[in-house]
Amino acid sequence: MSARLRILILILSASCLTARGQDFRTGVPTVDGGYLVAGEYLAWMDAEGNVLRNRPLERPLVSMAAAGERLFALDAEGRELIELDPEGRVVSCETLPVRGRLRALAADGNVLWAVTDAGEILRCAGSGWTVLDFNAQYAGYYLSMDFRAVAAGGGSVMVAGVRPDGMPAAFTSSRGTVWSERILDYTEQGQSRVFSAVPMDLSYDPVQDRFYLLGDGGSQLALPGCSHCNSLMHYPADTLLARIPGPAGSLLLGSDGFRRVENR
Repeated sequence: MSARLRILILILSASCLTARGQDFRTGVPTVDGGYLVAGEYLAWMDAEGNVLRNRPLERPLVSMAAAGERLFALDAEGRELIELDPEGRVVSCETLPVRGRLRALAADGNVLWAVTDAGEILRCAGSGWTVLDFNAQYAGYYLSMDFRAVAAGGGSVMVAGVRPDGMPAAFTSSRGTVWSERILDYTEQGQSRVFSAVPMDLSYDPVQDRFYLLGDGGSQLALPGCSHCNSLMHYPADTLLARIPGPAGSLLLGSDGFRRVENR
């Protein structure tokens, strides 16, 4: 097979993947300035979000994080922590000491974080997991939480999820031991409003030094260090699923195959 034919097959394969409406739900930046994204497939993208190659996965993935040189992921069942090799093959599976279902992963250097729908916050710095039962520790102070997202960076970690009344809430911590609620108010057309979308993902952008909370309705809430400076943006997607920061910009992934690279 000639090199030109191989390239043509690769392009057609990537086009068919997009045409089927494949939703990439999660991803991490790569050392070459591109992105490694996953859903039902694992795909390697360039800095512009173009699919270079892809391969099917043994099981669909909903969250990924790169801790040091190791790649971890969660599937929709949320019962195991999955370690992958660079080609997306399963290396190992670990059952973690939690009651709930694992919903999201994040990494800050070699420190790995995870959250569950039972309000548990997990941290691993290389010597085993510590588990904080947020709902038990803050009972009577905060409403119980069904956590959906986590991100870490800049000396902070943020978690977000849904309260029993259906409203979103987010909390921040410096070490994962003491948590404070992060206000989700923002100003739009001179009016003070409250973010009400269902949280789907959190992302930390190290260049901008701010967190982003993604939700349904194509909504994205920017959360800078100033809690009174939050800002909302909407995108043409029913649901935003992930924001992956890269060296030159960030890749946004959404439902129905939506993807867009925002250059800084």
